[in-house]
Amino acid sequence: METVTVTVKTVDGNFRKTTDVPLDMLIQDFKEQAQELASLSTVPCELILDKTNKVLRGSDTFQGASIQSNSLLTLTPNAEGGY
Repeated sequence: METVTVTVKTVDGNFRKTTDVPLDMLIQDFKEQAQELASLSTVPCELILDKTNKVLRGSDTFQGASIQSNSLLTLTPNAEGGY
């Protein structure tokens, strides 16, 4: 099974972890695990690829999203809307 090494961090910098991820892993599954480790499991978040500033779709795999080794991903809480 091929893997990529990625680093995930929170936007506030309080959490940072580098890990190997299978290329066929869904972004959604990875995001949920990262949120749990960062104590953000109850907060709606997006996962952003820092290189492109693109929000990753949960239904994509790491391979499908063209995530390369040594990529930096940022776990960003969703902004609350409203007036």
